[in-house]
Amino acid sequence: MKKTIDLEYLKEGLFTSFFPLTKEGEEAWREIAAQTEGTGKVFTRHLPAALSQLRKAGFSVSKSKPPKMKLLDIFEEMAALGI
Repeated sequence: MKKTIDLEYLKEGLFTSFFPLTKEGEEAWREIAAQTEGTGKVFTRHLPAALSQLRKAGFSVSKSKPPKMKLLDIFEEMAALGI
């Protein structure tokens, strides 16, 4: 049986963002946010330690696929819609 992924993470240069996918993942994300001024992000250099702690705590964590749209693409679409 395939284990459900609780959290995904996305490396964004200096920082890595976490995204909850399950109720358990939300619990883990809230703990991360409590320690990161509400951001849910860690320094990318601390990612290996963060992943190790999450996995030791029983959470399943996976690398997220990068978004297909870039921020500039989103802004261009919003401008086209008059937003």
